[in-house]
Amino acid sequence: MDLKKTSTVLGLAVGSALALSAMPAEAATVEFGNNGILFDEDTTIDFEFLQSQGKFQSELFIVEAANPTDPVFTLFTENEPFDDTSPDFIGTCPTSVTVPGSSSCTNWFTFEANVEYSLALFSGENTPAGTNGYVYSTDALNNPAGQQAFVFDGVVLPPYTGPGDISADPALGKVTIGFDDKGNANDADYQDFIVTAMVTESVPEPATLAGLGLVAGSLTLIRRRQANKKS
Repeated sequence: MDLKKTSTVLGLAVGSALALSAMPAEAATVEFGNNGILFDEDTTIDFEFLQSQGKFQSELFIVEAANPTDPVFTLFTENEPFDDTSPDFIGTCPTSVTVPGSSSCTNWFTFEANVEYSLALFSGENTPAGTNGYVYSTDALNNPAGQQAFVFDGVVLPPYTGPGDISADPALGKVTIGFDDKGNANDADYQDFIVTAMVTESVPEPATLAGLGLVAGSLTLIRRRQANKKS
């Protein structure tokens, strides 16, 4: 067997596969923030509940912008308005808030490509008269239209010393979304329900899988040649 030739082929195969796997995936985020949530390819986002603050008992949904009062997915449910031992109406997971039907503090959702979404916080009868109980991360969906959520790059907990970003990219790392639920005279504190969002690790691209397949094929070829030589 020509070991020099075989090792060269194997080296090229491994090198190609590693190079392909190291190539960053093309960013899929079109918008993630106060102007809406939109991706140009199917994108899975991991959400983590951080904290709630206030006497309201809320739920956080994902909705399509075209039908904002018809939730397509429930991210987190506040089973109690706040922790019994909290001095400032703070709710934590899993004491007060969980993923529906579990004790988990994390949830995920796959956003379909080219469908505009929004996060929607529902606080039921505790909202001011004349509203439908929802506030949205998308400004245009609020009634009246305006900002009821702030987006922050990174993991940010209150107290907030200034406004957040209008948008951020969850493909680059964790993004914090803080809601104001219109309670307490719509005080715009953006700490009534706080979660983080981040694009989940993606599976290898087809090109990467092809490169890894080339490595596996090369190893198989080497074994067969060694077996033929022994026989």
